[in-house]
Amino acid sequence: METTINQNSLTNLTPSQKITSLLEQYPVILQLLRFGAIGVLNTALDFLILNFVSKTLGVDSGFKLGQINIAGFILAVIQSYYWNKYWAFDTQSITLFKNFIRLLLVGGLGVSALALVLLGSKIGAQPSYYLFVLLVYIVVEVVLWLEFGFSKLTQVAAKNSFIAFVVVSIIGLVINSLLISVITSQVALVSNADLNKNLAKILATGVSLVWNFVGYKVFVFKR
Repeated sequence: METTINQNSLTNLTPSQKITSLLEQYPVILQLLRFGAIGVLNTALDFLILNFVSKTLGVDSGFKLGQINIAGFILAVIQSYYWNKYWAFDTQSITLFKNFIRLLLVGGLGVSALALVLLGSKIGAQPSYYLFVLLVYIVVEVVLWLEFGFSKLTQVAAKNSFIAFVVVSIIGLVINSLLISVITSQVALVSNADLNKNLAKILATGVSLVWNFVGYKVFVFKR
């Protein structure tokens, strides 16, 4: 009888209410969507720094590229901690519409920056191109951070939580850098060295993101 009542009540809900109910019942869905948007945002920062530094130093492949990759990855991880702490794994309840807009804005910034990186690699852009895109990216991200109200949050990270985050992220860094080193030195996905570097980076990032989500979910931002 109770099951029938619940089914009838769900039937009477609007599509928006049904989605909201589903997200409340399975919060991991929203966490995964937010993590994905943040992942694209972090990947864009990582790619911008990698391309700026590698083009400045004239390095396109091999172990040296893997070493250069570390700088961007570390900065992306630091950024990732705060975005994931205050947004992806946060339990604050907001409307479905606001969730959708925030996902669109965060993911849109990341996708736009990545598209500009790939365009730059295709046309052989100079370091100044990547520096300009990076500066615009940072300005827009700061605006989003303020608009989301994260600057008003004063939570202090628990020491154990931050250490766990660092450990998971370091493993992700090792996976990312090893893959980009091996792929660029052993596999020529395309003849364009710049584009090949970024395609290898996409593959490496995809693998490390899967590891990071599972690690953050299980060991760091447990809810």
